[in-house]
Amino acid sequence: MSSREPSGEPASAPGTGEERGAPDASEGRAARSGVGARWIAALLALALSLGAIAVVAHQRYAAVHLRELPKVPRCVRGARVALRRPVAVSGTEPRQTASGETVHLTPGEDRAVACALQFDEVLARHLAGALAEQTPAQRAARLLELVRDRVPPDPAHDRSASAAYMMASAALRGLPEDAPEVRAAAEALEQHHACRFATRRACPTRPPPPALVWLAGVPAALSLLGLLGIGLAAGAARYRRWTARRGR
Repeated sequence: MSSREPSGEPASAPGTGEERGAPDASEGRAARSGVGARWIAALLALALSLGAIAVVAHQRYAAVHLRELPKVPRCVRGARVALRRPVAVSGTEPRQTASGETVHLTPGEDRAVACALQFDEVLARHLAGALAEQTPAQRAARLLELVRDRVPPDPAHDRSASAAYMMASAALRGLPEDAPEVRAAAEALEQHHACRFATRRACPTRPPPPALVWLAGVPAALSLLGLLGIGLAAGAARYRRWTARRGR
């Protein structure tokens, strides 16, 4: 039988030309798509795993060096207002100090001690002793000692530490600001508070975050940026194909 068509042209072999090329192109696109999906899955797994490691490491660091300010009883704010007023008269309200001594406080000072008694009796007694001091230098030193040395550093005492700072700083404002001892105590008080809690003030003795935060966090961030770039490129390609179809 002749291999030519009635028109004289040779018959095309089955599975050649465009009919055979189309499946090859689709198979190539499918292969490239599979490789891309595996890269995306690998980047996503890397970002999630390293990101989790960095977050846990930072949380452990923050739990020790960047603790949030705790809520204090409402009476502390009222006590602050009373303690800011300069002491002009001798106290008449009896209170006991940590050593068992009876001292006499003004109504405003007594209000602060009564507030402290609601959540920390030991702190209240030390506060009474500090507020009983009449000399500005001694009073400032005792108030600083109250916050720095009389409240344990562990997180269980953070509420007492914050309340003690608020009341001590208010009492220091009622002292002569030109006294060097008062200024030094106020500065030391602010720095101690900033090193215990996460405040706007920098703490010079606070250690930097552990290296694991950066070693895991930076690759995780770069992986996320890579995923974002892949997503943007894919979106741009889809948009070009859509505009090309509309232009036909």
